[in-house]
Amino acid sequence: MLKATTAGLAIILAVSLTGCAKSASSSSDTIHIATKGFAESDILANAFKLLIENETKLKTEVATLDNSLLWNAVKEKKVDTYVEYTGTALINIIKAEAEFDPQKAYDKVKKELSEKNQITVLDPIGFNNTYAFGLRKDQAEKYGIKTTSQLAEKSGELIFGATEEFINRPDAWPPVIKTYNPKFKEIKTIQNPGLQYQAIEQKLIDSMILYTTDSQITVKPIVVLEDDKHVFLPYYAIPVIRDEVLKQHPELKTILNKLAGKITDAEMQKLNSQVDIKQRPALDVAREWLQAKGLIKK
Repeated sequence: MLKATTAGLAIILAVSLTGCAKSASSSSDTIHIATKGFAESDILANAFKLLIENETKLKTEVATLDNSLLWNAVKEKKVDTYVEYTGTALINIIKAEAEFDPQKAYDKVKKELSEKNQITVLDPIGFNNTYAFGLRKDQAEKYGIKTTSQLAEKSGELIFGATEEFINRPDAWPPVIKTYNPKFKEIKTIQNPGLQYQAIEQKLIDSMILYTTDSQITVKPIVVLEDDKHVFLPYYAIPVIRDEVLKQHPELKTILNKLAGKITDAEMQKLNSQVDIKQRPALDVAREWLQAKGLIKK
């Protein structure tokens, strides 16, 4: 996935995890679940926790780890399962070439992690948390814009806002220019994504780059545009679990796969907003959603 958690907090928690998780591989009655420390990852980690505890007598522990620490913790058997993203696994873990077809990206990640890392990739949860263009709602309605191609056609009349990181990333802005060739009236550099949403609301910009499951999408006057030429990598959420753990507890495959195809981009936006905007505990949000879907008992 594209987001990052606070490194300092992650390191502190990682030290804690190192101390408490030495028995992860030997304590077969405790499943160690990781979260990357942002709302979405917290919600899904707690969904794992609740599903496992609802259907088994296993104990669970949830720990927060930064991306750079998380994969090492998996290799060291201190983490048993977590939710990864196909794009992150493809580029950062298996070090493969970019693959823009969602199914091919998933198949490659699943095959490589199984063969080289003894990690089982379960079924995709449903949503794709990737980059997309957002367009102010009034402008989308004015011009009838629903896709990025349509945005590019009208870009000469629009002001675009983005972070300097996005503009300078070789896998971000250059492919957009090559594929869609937008010619915006003006491009404003706005480093903080939160400030970009404010700029949209205040009509200082017309378009911006967002993540497709951002909680702010639910409360700001913005429309997510379809990436109709597939210029952005797919980042579908996928549960991963160590083969050793699955061999000890084969029932976990069926249990965790209950999330397969259950959460759309729009639904994940709403769940994230419960944590990010309403400041509710991720555990409570996960529990209510699982109960509403009939996946755990009330």
